[in-house]
Amino acid sequence: MINTENASKYVFWTLLVTFAIKIMLAHFIPVTGDEAYYAIWGIFPQLGGYDHPPLIGWLLYPFLLLSKNPIVLRMPMILTTTIIGLGIYLFLKSNDKQKAAFSSILFLISPLALCGVLITTDAPVILFSFLSGICVLQALKKNDHLGWFWMGGVFLGLAFFAKYFAVLLALGYFIYLVIISPNRSRICGLFILFLGVLPFGLENLWWNYSHGWANILFNVYNRNVEAHFSLCTIVAYLLTLIYIITPPLFYYGCKHIKLLLKNDALNIFITIPLLFFLVLSSVKEIGLHWPLSFITFIYLWAGSQLNVNELKKSMAFILCFTGLHLILITLLLILPMQTFQKFDINQKFYTKLVYFFEHNKINTLLHQYNANYVFSSQDYVQADMIFYDTNAYAPTFGKGDEHGREDDLITDFNDYNHKNFLIFYSRPPRPAEYIPYFSTARVNHFNLYGATFYYVLGQDFNYINYRNTVLNYINNTYWDIPSYIPHKPSIFCEKYFKQLGCS
Repeated sequence: MINTENASKYVFWTLLVTFAIKIMLAHFIPVTGDEAYYAIWGIFPQLGGYDHPPLIGWLLYPFLLLSKNPIVLRMPMILTTTIIGLGIYLFLKSNDKQKAAFSSILFLISPLALCGVLITTDAPVILFSFLSGICVLQALKKNDHLGWFWMGGVFLGLAFFAKYFAVLLALGYFIYLVIISPNRSRICGLFILFLGVLPFGLENLWWNYSHGWANILFNVYNRNVEAHFSLCTIVAYLLTLIYIITPPLFYYGCKHIKLLLKNDALNIFITIPLLFFLVLSSVKEIGLHWPLSFITFIYLWAGSQLNVNELKKSMAFILCFTGLHLILITLLLILPMQTFQKFDINQKFYTKLVYFFEHNKINTLLHQYNANYVFSSQDYVQADMIFYDTNAYAPTFGKGDEHGREDDLITDFNDYNHKNFLIFYSRPPRPAEYIPYFSTARVNHFNLYGATFYYVLGQDFNYINYRNTVLNYINNTYWDIPSYIPHKPSIFCEKYFKQLGCS
């Protein structure tokens, strides 16, 4: 039984056990395409990224210098949830060590913390948003201490440098410090906080100005062309909240809704971002990971507002809830691939499943062509996995879509003129996708666990044809900078169409 005297011991052992479980999960779960994508950000660090600010690449860079082992690749996420679990306890223990221990352990054993070992841009934004919120709350506890406000600003800047959703936390700060509970010290504190954020904002602004506003094109235009009102996406968002908050904490949040809606700082930091996503969900599907950086504050709220009995009941439920996740993950990892063939699943999905579990075996098989061919794929996920598994950089061949366009910044197809290409497909390739760009080409295929994979061996790449069709389409679709935004000439246009003039 957790009590005041042994609270620290329980937290310590939970930190240790959950860390070990996360290491095992990181070892056995296959690397995903998005993880390989962000590994590329770490191997080729830049001052900005096409879809997000660059912090995930900077964070991964020193780890990937050590190894591309999945445990090393995923260590930032493993450490993130461990640090947050410890931070919850340290922040709350001065009020009530027993409840602080319960809250910390609740977070550490939640599916979000225990099963969430995959590395994405969410790792740094979750960590630094939490640390920023802790610093601002500490500033308020310390009579509006300006040093804590400045640290909150630096951490907020780092969170912003990972993902733009961090601005929702800044909005929460503004609403509380300026509208709900203002005084001279807090207005000054907000200004100091802003100074902490400013260097990160200015660098991001400069990079986007110099790179055709890539982040703006992706996050505002390219990924939102199909946005429209839908009740289904609202319901999906609410179900997502129930899942990531966990059913018992969601229930107690509803039960104590008056406490949650009180105008204190912590409540504002929780409700403002989540309400924003609720509004946004009316026109757009909210990704499971979008609200994650604000969910950590729920555990601070639980530790300060729920009683010990409610925390105990929550722990009993979450232990079972997370246990089911671990059982399901274990089953997926140990079942033979042939087992999935017995289920009535779509062949396209089954092929993706085989690739997910066996991409290393597949890419090792293709590696025999490494000496004479440029590896590539029409799917950025597969192109990035080829690079991760074989160390042979694989550009994305073809038009692609709005996702995974970091390759636009890395690859220069001028360098591939007259070279040979191996283009990998998880579906039958269409002749129009490759025939115009090679003097000769042939299609090969192989089967693995009942899934068919294809690859085109194209000889003598015709760069001019590729530029005039594929690269021209990409330039006009994904690098089409609105004329009303001041900018330098598009770097994509400058790379491929400078002779025609770029604005």
